[in-house]
Amino acid sequence: MYELDDLNMDEAVLKQYSGEEEKITILKKIDNKKIVSVGAFAFSEHREIVEITLPETVVSIGAHAFYNCRNLASITLYDTVTDIGDGAFKNCYRLHNINIIGTGLNTKCLKGVLSEVNNEVKVTIHYDDDDAVLVFPYYLYNYEENTPARIVNQITEGSGIQYRECVDGADVNYMQYDRLFQAGMYIDVKDASYKIACYRLKYPYKLSEDAKRQYKDYLNKNIIEIVNDMVKNEDYDGLNLIFSMEILDRESCMSCIDTARENSHMEGLGQLLAYQKKHFAPSHRKFEF
Repeated sequence: MYELDDLNMDEAVLKQYSGEEEKITILKKIDNKKIVSVGAFAFSEHREIVEITLPETVVSIGAHAFYNCRNLASITLYDTVTDIGDGAFKNCYRLHNINIIGTGLNTKCLKGVLSEVNNEVKVTIHYDDDDAVLVFPYYLYNYEENTPARIVNQITEGSGIQYRECVDGADVNYMQYDRLFQAGMYIDVKDASYKIACYRLKYPYKLSEDAKRQYKDYLNKNIIEIVNDMVKNEDYDGLNLIFSMEILDRESCMSCIDTARENSHMEGLGQLLAYQKKHFAPSHRKFEF
């Protein structure tokens, strides 16, 4: 299944993968060799791969290592990775979950992956003392023709670039990340805004009181619109995230139930009714005789 390239008596590079597994966990040692690197093109074109976990022994990922792994949705790696080659995750269009395990003193691995992926990504960083969950919005490169000058200008659409700039290689700049929220609302962050707000509140790693207030105010003011959009778009993962935060009050819940019923969104209606029953069921009085 694995072809190795020996570096010395104890260490090797994972040169080539030839299996057909959807979920892969690479061991620290293969054939008694410590795996210290994933080689160039090692997993390229394996479109069956959905999830992969790298061991803490890996310190580098070669160029185009996961090129065209178009169904790769989740990757777990340690912050021991300090070098990611060009195009390592190129065309990994469905990569939406990145899990980083480590001390937080090195985010070069995260910076390297994010630079390769322009779609919306949820990043979970497992620090020694706590967890942080961050959402990085999408961005796109577009091209605008300047006819009089006979040149084509590259322009960037989406706030994802600005959010990615919060990862500087040492640690995430959480103050800068939270500061972008209001500015991003005027660009395109609205599609990801409830996720950014919910995950920062649910996992408040290095979250200031001002930022906490900002996220709470946004959710409180927009909760009905957010939930109605989720029901309409059948975003049940998002709906469950909102439910887990328990920020949907009785009146807002009733409004969303009415909207779901009027538009015949039956599955969303069922979930809203279940939430209502769990949190706002009428209390039964007990009478003593």
